[in-house]
Amino acid sequence: MFKSKLGFAILAIMLTFVLVLSGCTKDKSPKDALQSSMSKSSDIKSYNLKGSMKFEDFDFPDDTMSASEAAAMINMLKSAELSWTGAYRADPMLMEMNLQLALKGDLAVTFNVPVVMTEKKVWVKIPNIPMLPIPEDVVGKFIELDLEELAKQSGEAVPNMDIAKSQKFSKEASEIVFKHIEADKYLSDIKVKDAGLPSDVDVKQVVQFHMDQTQIEPLLNTIIEKIAPEIIDLLSKNQEYRDMFQLKQEDLDNAKKQLSEVKDGDLSKGLADMKKELKLFDLTAKIGIDKKEYPVYTDATLKAKIESEDLTGSVGIKIVSQNTGINEEPKFEIGEPKGDNVITMEQLQEKMGGLFGDVGTGL
Repeated sequence: MFKSKLGFAILAIMLTFVLVLSGCTKDKSPKDALQSSMSKSSDIKSYNLKGSMKFEDFDFPDDTMSASEAAAMINMLKSAELSWTGAYRADPMLMEMNLQLALKGDLAVTFNVPVVMTEKKVWVKIPNIPMLPIPEDVVGKFIELDLEELAKQSGEAVPNMDIAKSQKFSKEASEIVFKHIEADKYLSDIKVKDAGLPSDVDVKQVVQFHMDQTQIEPLLNTIIEKIAPEIIDLLSKNQEYRDMFQLKQEDLDNAKKQLSEVKDGDLSKGLADMKKELKLFDLTAKIGIDKKEYPVYTDATLKAKIESEDLTGSVGIKIVSQNTGINEEPKFEIGEPKGDNVITMEQLQEKMGGLFGDVGTGL
């Protein structure tokens, strides 16, 4: 029970965190500046991006594994780093990312997986993975996934990858968030020279977001009682937003009902359990804003430690992201794959001799 409540709590906090980390100016209060920056961010039509995510701590031993197996998994995650570079253009929609997963240690290995997306298709480049018997004539080719065809097979709607609409939703949702939270409790200014940003990051201001476990209870109360119901209402009033998240009105009605049930009695017990068992929660982020008031850099660290009958352990994650060339001509290195460089999932399955089973029908 506690694990599900903790998961909900972390998800709610991270949602609020994502909505408020947008940007600011020196001429306004942090709250007003962040709202202004979110509004400006909704005008972004293109950019280049890069970033990374790394486990700085991961200690959740699994009782079903031997000590050696658990240690091997923990060491692998501790040394794992996911990094990415890419570019985005809104019209016509094209996004590409080169994902790189690096595992260090005795079995050091690096995988590169380029991904290209349009509104209707996704291409994933087949990497050369030594431990898998991938035929040489398909290594380096792009698997083409037709989103409309996959939607027909699954009986679901085509996923909406409209980043412009996503930005618009984030802007409106952030206005709801800012209306109800005391932003000054979470935000502070840091001098650019003291922020420790990389040398290639050109910003005029750095804002720090910080939250610890003492702030969870008041924030969760605000989210459940005020913010979440209004965001559900926002989704209910906008068909485009519902389509974007593939939500039905009945889903929203059920969510609102569950929120009211949580308010009626479950919340106080869940918070009491959380305060007892969540020994550490620290979320710190530095947000760099450039001269045009766009948020171009984020450096976030999350640390948590849990001690309970069901789950004991700690985790630490560091995420860094940077955008450059905002609203300039993006630098695409791959482009839309075509011709002999493309292979369908069916062709891949045929080449692999059924190694992956019915992958094509299960995506």
